[in-house]
Amino acid sequence: MILPLINNFVPSYEKWSTRQPTQQESLDCYQKNGYFLPFVNDKLEERVSSPFEAACYMARKGADSALENYIDEQLDNSSEYKIWRQCMPSKTPDAIRKFQQEYPNYDQFEVDLEINKNANILSDGQFLFHGGLWPSSTARVKLNKPFSTSFCPQVALRNAEWRGKAYDAGQIDLFVLRAVRAKTNVFVYRRKGTRMGNEKEVLFSSGAELTLVNRTLISEDCLAAKYQCPDKRIPIYVIEVEIS
Repeated sequence: MILPLINNFVPSYEKWSTRQPTQQESLDCYQKNGYFLPFVNDKLEERVSSPFEAACYMARKGADSALENYIDEQLDNSSEYKIWRQCMPSKTPDAIRKFQQEYPNYDQFEVDLEINKNANILSDGQFLFHGGLWPSSTARVKLNKPFSTSFCPQVALRNAEWRGKAYDAGQIDLFVLRAVRAKTNVFVYRRKGTRMGNEKEVLFSSGAELTLVNRTLISEDCLAAKYQCPDKRIPIYVIEVEIS
């Protein structure tokens, strides 16, 4: 099945500074809604209207739990996302569960078998995120392993940093992936009632083809950390990639 498009940035995500309400603003809120106003939005600090803007914002900011919560709410309210999940097995196959929870200890043959059994592919124009390092010296590469992605750029960035990967690589590439003539099957993990649902993960089977379209340097001063090592600063890029 071709899974319907999900766009988590319509309407746009907005980040506001806040201030204490005036006495009149708080009273007006109580009279209208039955509670006192805790704060008032003051100045618009950021508006995120596209996946590319979301990745650039996250690369600059480093973390924003409100953005991740916003994406969770968008998925919760998305009829298209409900269709995605309805297309998945009611119980996550053991091989796919193990990939998520015990990576890198997994059975690649069994993971690919389970993903391909259901034969679900992305619609053209579907966006997802991945954090790591561009895997080739060329602009096009065919992957020989399952490929993990997320609906959330913050999750992707944390995965790039996991266990000092970014520290060792000396660079972070935050992928903005756009499906183009997709032919690689995917599995979307359950988000509710599971230990790693916060990952908002979509897993591609082996064989996905990636094409590097554009690379944007966001900062040369991104903090990288690794256990028992001194912190250092590394460059972080947002890269636009087509995936099929």
